[in-house]
Amino acid sequence: MADAEKAVKNILDRRREFIFEPQNGEPEHYFIADPSEKEVSKADWQYSKIFNQALADGFPTQAQMVDVLKERGIISDDYTKEVEQTRIELATALFRLDNLLPDATDFDREQTAIEVAALRDKLFRLNQRVNGPLANTCENLAEDARIEFLTSRIIQKQDGIRVWKDFDTYRATDNTPLTVKSRFEVMLWLQGLESNFLEKTPEQETLRDVAKRRIDDTLKRLEDSANAQAEQEQVDAEAEAKLDAKVAAKPEDIVLEVPEVVEKKTAKKRGRPKKS
Repeated sequence: MADAEKAVKNILDRRREFIFEPQNGEPEHYFIADPSEKEVSKADWQYSKIFNQALADGFPTQAQMVDVLKERGIISDDYTKEVEQTRIELATALFRLDNLLPDATDFDREQTAIEVAALRDKLFRLNQRVNGPLANTCENLAEDARIEFLTSRIIQKQDGIRVWKDFDTYRATDNTPLTVKSRFEVMLWLQGLESNFLEKTPEQETLRDVAKRRIDDTLKRLEDSANAQAEQEQVDAEAEAKLDAKVAAKPEDIVLEVPEVVEKKTAKKRGRPKKS
């Protein structure tokens, strides 16, 4: 019995965890479990079903959509060159960021990280020119259906109980934010990406490191200023206490400092000599 419980615990511990934050309420923890062979087979069947259905409904394939984009000038030689040039610039900036000298200033680190972030964003926007239209192709619609089916089967609570009883329950649920979040997490999981993969890019880690040092320096200056002020207040308080003690002292307790009197010796007068 103990071995069985241990085996179950090991399986649960290998699950990938993510947090869902509802609009009103406390954050909730959910887990992604490995699908069974039967579930993978059904997900593939779902892919084929939706692909054929989309094809029958007149949706284009990816190859057909690429031809349409080329005909309309969305995909052109200039576009391809711009994408390739942006990739080269991004790789170059990443190399500079990864090979900054240890004594590089925070300003240099920050500027290089900002350059990398800008190039990554530019490359993303360039790719979206094509990825957007490709989202409505037979392949992408079928892949979305496959991910949705897997999501309905492998999302669990802490105790290992499935969130949705079956695929129909998943599609009929009214908790849309949770289904969207779960599907996104499963998509990242299938691609081998962490939930916070955007926060772990080299440029974001560099920017956080620079920001942390600046905050630490600011806090240190504030602490030093507060300590100096406290010391000055202590000195002022001691001086004020001494002054108050003198004012409150009794007359008999006051010792007057009498200046020392130095006796002066007066020279004797010499009389006139008597006449003979």
